[in-house]
Amino acid sequence: MVNEQTVAFLDLLAFSNHVRENTKDALLAFTTYRSILETKITDDLVHPPTSYSNPILHDLATRHSVNSFNHFLPFSDSVFISSDEKDLFLKQLGSFVLHCFTFTSRQYQNPEDPSDPTKVVHKFKDNTIFEETWYPTLFRGGIALGEAFPIELLGIVKNKPQKTANLAGKAVVRAVGLESKVKGPRIVFEKDLYDKLDTTTKVYTAETEIKGLYELLWTGFHYIPSNGQDEINCFYELFLPAVNLWKAYKHTPFSEHYFKFVELVVTGTLKVFESNGHRDIAISKIKEIIKAQGLEHKTAQLLK
Repeated sequence: MVNEQTVAFLDLLAFSNHVRENTKDALLAFTTYRSILETKITDDLVHPPTSYSNPILHDLATRHSVNSFNHFLPFSDSVFISSDEKDLFLKQLGSFVLHCFTFTSRQYQNPEDPSDPTKVVHKFKDNTIFEETWYPTLFRGGIALGEAFPIELLGIVKNKPQKTANLAGKAVVRAVGLESKVKGPRIVFEKDLYDKLDTTTKVYTAETEIKGLYELLWTGFHYIPSNGQDEINCFYELFLPAVNLWKAYKHTPFSEHYFKFVELVVTGTLKVFESNGHRDIAISKIKEIIKAQGLEHKTAQLLK
């Protein structure tokens, strides 16, 4: 196909609700993904993947890079990203989305206020207190394969005309349409893309509850496979923040979104450790942590 592109459409999960609650703090999500993008671009310039002779470091640097992104076009609470690649793009996209969440996730591991893990209290030496809300930077999205054309449009910024980049085409339309098909911070795509992925990328994918629709298990990029079975000890770093967010929101209309996130953490973990032959070890550790969180009644649902 001429001009075949892989296009991702990402939408900040629950952003409109966060804006209604606290506009100023909701806007911090933009700062988060800008910081992640800037860091990755800088790393590509200072320490490109090609600068690492060690295969393991080269693989990590490649996965954490954004050198497959042809276009990264934010607008309001959404982002369009396009690439000539498929496998590399999905791996780098997964890493990008993961790091956007982990930028603030440590706060949710041991929150000062369990009823609101996003509340952060800053105490200064002069006894003054400053509070702010760190909403999680979580995306829901769709990925599509097909034609997409970069175009240049004319806009107005502060009363002055300014050229602005845009992206249009069938893949763009399909990616946008896919985003709303699932609940939670999940990124989905159709079988035509799945069938073209290599086995190393399929480790980070799974078929969804909707037949023929697959998702990118971006939580799986939390682990360094070369570290072997000991990497399972990092599970709680994603699981506890996800669980604490769900517990805080479970009596709200957003409950399902956050429980789907908890499920995604478990599914992504199991898929990675299964590929390394350590699924049983992973299940044992996950059950232990599920029990410690008082969620034994959810074990079967989470380990399905």
